[in-house]
Amino acid sequence: MNKELNSYSGHRSPEVLKVGEQILNVVVDHQVFRRIRDACRDLIHTMRTLRTPSGILILSEPGMGKTLLLDLIDREFSKAAQLEGNCLQIALDDAVDQRGIASAMTLALGYPALPSRPTLVALNHMVSIGLQRRRAAALLIDEMQHVCEGHKDITARAATDWLKVRMDMFNLPVIGAGTRALERLALINPQFVSRASAAYVIHPFDLDEQWRQLLAAFSHAVQAVDLGIVNTSACRALHVATGGNMRTLKRLLMYACMHAATQPQKIVTLESLSKGLRDVKGDVSSANDPFQRSR
Repeated sequence: MNKELNSYSGHRSPEVLKVGEQILNVVVDHQVFRRIRDACRDLIHTMRTLRTPSGILILSEPGMGKTLLLDLIDREFSKAAQLEGNCLQIALDDAVDQRGIASAMTLALGYPALPSRPTLVALNHMVSIGLQRRRAAALLIDEMQHVCEGHKDITARAATDWLKVRMDMFNLPVIGAGTRALERLALINPQFVSRASAAYVIHPFDLDEQWRQLLAAFSHAVQAVDLGIVNTSACRALHVATGGNMRTLKRLLMYACMHAATQPQKIVTLESLSKGLRDVKGDVSSANDPFQRSR
């Protein structure tokens, strides 16, 4: 293995870290995101007029940007809060049940704290009052796969029944995002899925024009270093290294750009990308390093 590529270069300066931050702050609103956002926008506007409780499930592999997508939906409706009413946004964990969802909803609705001994009845009452006052555009649920992961079908059915009741009572659109484990909901609670019937899957990027556009967007957005290499021979190597996963790509580019920022020319090279790959994945042999093979 190339020792130079793995040598520790010491703590990164604040200037170099700012370069990494610039990469992390890049938001690429690609075609798949826009298609799902259009569907969510249509759902929310339709339910404003027609009482037809509905929802959308967004499934993706980890690292494909489902949390960012929910944030984009939330920002869009928050900007027009006076006209649309902003969204409620919660994130679930692996201990989620009816009480857990009710507690998360209570805090999202603006209550400063939960009761000292919160019963489900008390939480439900608080949620009902909050939803009547708030008239939220939609409920956005992140990490929703925790509802149905593992052997907890009874808990999952009860939790999604809780959501179903609020959807019906308050005509509240539910937009849930999670991993492909969410597919099990169709077997666990078909009544809930009949309402949240539209499902969209965010797949890893293929090596195609969308991938090239994604890389070009990063190159255009980053000003601190020259990232033009992603538009040339490194395009295919980046796809091999990341498998088309957005999170892995962003982390690899972040480290590569920070390495380039320490060089006089501040140009991202194949060597920068190779170092970035090791920062992300640890030990990588030369045979498994597509950037060394591209030289």
